[in-house]
Amino acid sequence: MAKNKEKLNIDLSENKPKKGIFKKMFGSKSEQKKILETIKNKKIETFFFYTDVNNLLIILENGIQLLKEKSLEKDEEYIVWTYLEHKESIGLEFDTSTRAHFWKWATNSKVDVEKISVIGIDPHKLAKLTKNDWAYDATKKVVYVYETIPVEAIEYIMIKDKANLKRIKTYVDSNDIDIDVFYGESGNIEKKEKK
Repeated sequence: MAKNKEKLNIDLSENKPKKGIFKKMFGSKSEQKKILETIKNKKIETFFFYTDVNNLLIILENGIQLLKEKSLEKDEEYIVWTYLEHKESIGLEFDTSTRAHFWKWATNSKVDVEKISVIGIDPHKLAKLTKNDWAYDATKKVVYVYETIPVEAIEYIMIKDKANLKRIKTYVDSNDIDIDVFYGESGNIEKKEKK
């Protein structure tokens, strides 16, 4: 009984779930497989990651990194929100999420909503590009990834700040990065058409 209570109290944002030797040998990405099955059943197409618009150039250069992996130049700044960015993990929400947790957190933290950018991540590309297993916190409805999320897994970026929209679009176009960048006035996500 004590083991079950212990498992329930694990903070997945900072602690990668421990696996027994059997799971290490035969089920290296067992949670990831369960999450992919869940998103298939619930018709989820994208994971969401929220960040400050000023972080986008660093993300486009390095991917979405764990805080412990961040290394900035002298003149660089990266604004950390503790909602989805942690030392040991990166949290992602389902696109079907009501995002109530995020907006409640943003309001309580007095985050300027005009500076919020939503990054859409393709879960299937992410699965192919990551080596480590993921974890899912059903209470928070957040998927935790325990390594850098490569730029190649990013499908689109929604920006509410017009001043930064052109700058990010120009960077993506000039570096020939296959990511859609669009203005989201109402915060609604535009679904790009699949080819």
